[in-house]
Formats: sequence, structure tokens, C-alpha cells
Amino acid sequence: MKYAPLRLYKALKALLSTSYQCALKCLSYLFKPAPSPQSIAILRNDAIGDYLLFRNFLAQIKQSYPNYHLTFIANISYADLSYALDSKVVDEFIFLSPAKFMGNILYALKMLKILRSKEYAMLLNPIHSRDKCNILLSCLICAKQKFAPQGDSINLPLKLKIKNDSIYTRLFPSSKRVMFEFYRNEEFFSQFLAKKLHTKLYIDPTLLDYSLTESIKPPYIVLFIGASAEYRKWSIEHFAKVGIYVAKHYQYNIALCGGSEDKEAGLKLQTLLESALTHNEPKIHNFIGLSSLNQLGGIVYNGNLLVSNETSAAHLGSILDTAITIAVSNGNHLGRFIPYPKSLRDKPRPVLHHFIRDNPDLYEELSNTFAYKSELDINQITPQEVIDTIAKALL
Repeated sequence: MKYAPLRLYKALKALLSTSYQCALKCLSYLFKPAPSPQSIAILRNDAIGDYLLFRNFLAQIKQSYPNYHLTFIANISYADLSYALDSKVVDEFIFLSPAKFMGNILYALKMLKILRSKEYAMLLNPIHSRDKCNILLSCLICAKQKFAPQGDSINLPLKLKIKNDSIYTRLFPSSKRVMFEFYRNEEFFSQFLAKKLHTKLYIDPTLLDYSLTESIKPPYIVLFIGASAEYRKWSIEHFAKVGIYVAKHYQYNIALCGGSEDKEAGLKLQTLLESALTHNEPKIHNFIGLSSLNQLGGIVYNGNLLVSNETSAAHLGSILDTAITIAVSNGNHLGRFIPYPKSLRDKPRPVLHHFIRDNPDLYEELSNTFAYKSELDINQITPQEVIDTIAKALL
């Protein structure tokens, strides 16, 4: 009986969530969309890394439908970067906060008015692992035709996914094997466009914001301490040991980066570094919570070395392909987001949990196990393992 309150809480939470979504669907009928015959909406409400491994396909859509008005409906977390990188091919941007949309009725109504302002000719929803926010948005956006990959149900109850699948004009087959996310996007868009694609993974460095790099004298290392979940964050003490090693052995300056939620941890890291380095040694620049995503791109591009959790910064470093990128990972999303296939990039150097490294013959099995979440302790990866990787990279 001790679990009864927890079960009741979960049941009430599920009921409230369902009621909220039903209310939004009913309220959507208050907004009558105007027909927009030559228009395509592309929905992408997932995370920054997902966006970075998708965005090059926007140009493929624009090239195939040059006379269509292209609207990108996406997560507000990467708005500044997408404006900078994608404005040449995207005609209109609609950015939203998935968390607010799913939990704040006034915010949701405001966004609903924008989302329901027109009826698109087509809606493309390329997300393979759709979640509740995505399926709600895909229902609320009005379009003559809707297309998506078959995808999986890892983020949804299977019954809910099957119900949502019925809204699509066509679902394109998805390979059952674990695929790196860039190739997963290629799989969908090549089927939708009915042609073989030769899309390159690329970011134009001239579109990045370098305003914060003016204060950093090269060479320098970027330490990115943020991640979307605590279990994906390497400890501050481990980052400090790596930073101290690089500063003392290579005389690299240090740029600390992360989100606003990492400020307290960033100050702790800065204190650890300053206590170990003298005033005559390399300088420490703390940009945690101060840089936009586009500015982070500029910092990473001009850097010589990046040590990061497996998150947005690691993808920026890998795609920009200038700094030596070392991603520390417990194997979360193994095969989907890490490691980068050699066919795409050969500069990234992932430092994976020893259980994965010690079992190379089980890689395919482990990829299936950890493709969506890994329970391995990221802090069992030692600073010395990262230091050894740096030493080999800088030989």
C-alpha cells in the first residue's frame, strides 16, 4: 500500500495532461486557418543536437520546392542560431518552448493562434522518436497533407503513437537498426523527395557570432559543462583536472561555457582552476550563462580544443571541424548521436565509459541497449582518460 499515493499521483498527472491536450484541441477550432496553397511547414520541436544533425536538409526541401513558402516550426532553444544559419532557405520561423506549450494554457493559446493562422499545403514532421508535445503539435497544425517517418514509440505509449500515425497522409518506412541521426534524417528526406541525396553536414562559419572571442587570446581550450540531464554531466572536479593539465602543459587559455543553469557549477570550476594556476599562467574566461548559441559556435570555431559532455557543444565542435572535439559520454544515445561515423567526421574523439570500450564485440548489442538512455555512471570516466586522449591528439 505504500506505493498507492505515488500511483494516485501518476494517475492524476496523466488525467490532467490528457485533459489539457483535449482542451487545446477543442480551442484550436476557434482559429480558422487561411489556405496557403504553396506552403510547407517543417516541425522540429526537439533538442539542439537533433536540430544540428537535421538543418542541412532544409536546403534540400527548398531546392526541390523553390516556389513554396517554407515555414520552420521549431524549439526556441536554438532560435538565434537557426535565424543566423537558415534564413537563406527558410521564409518564416515560428519558435516555441515545448515545456511552456505543454504546461501554460495562456502561452499555448498565444502559440495556437500563430500555428493556426494558415493551412499549409504540406506538413513535414521528420522526428523519428516523437513525444507528446510533437504529436499534439502535429495534430494542431493544419495542412492538406502530412508526412513523417514510421519512427519508434520510445517516447510514447504505443497506442498513442498508433493513434497519432493516422493523421499522416503517408508514413515512410524507418530502418529498424540503430542509425546515426544525420543518416536517419537522410533516410526520411530521400524517401519524401524520391531521390538519392548527397547532403553534406556543414555549418557556414561566416554566419557565426565571434563577438565574445575578441577577449580570448589563442590557443585556448573550451570546457563545456552543461547537459540536458544530471546523469549526462561529468563532474566539475574532473573538468578542473583536465583544464589544469592543459593550461600547465600546453599553455592554453581556458574558456568556460554552459547554460544559465550551470552558473553556480561554473563559478566552482573557475575557483578550482584559479586556485591551481598562478597569475602568470593562462587566463580563464567564464562565459557560462552569458553566451548565445551562435556565440558559442564562434567560441568553439576559433578554439583549439573542446572538452564537453555529449551535448550541443560537442555537436557544434564536431560539425565545425576546427577544434579537436572530445566528448565525454556514458554511452547515452550510443550509435544515434555518438560516436560520429568516420564517413562524416574523423576529428571528434569520444571518451566513452570503460564498459563500452572494453566490449567492442558487443557494440551492436550495446547500441540497441543505450540508443535512447544509458544508466552507466559518467563519473567513472576518469580525468586521466581524457588527458591521455588530449595528449595523443596534440602529438
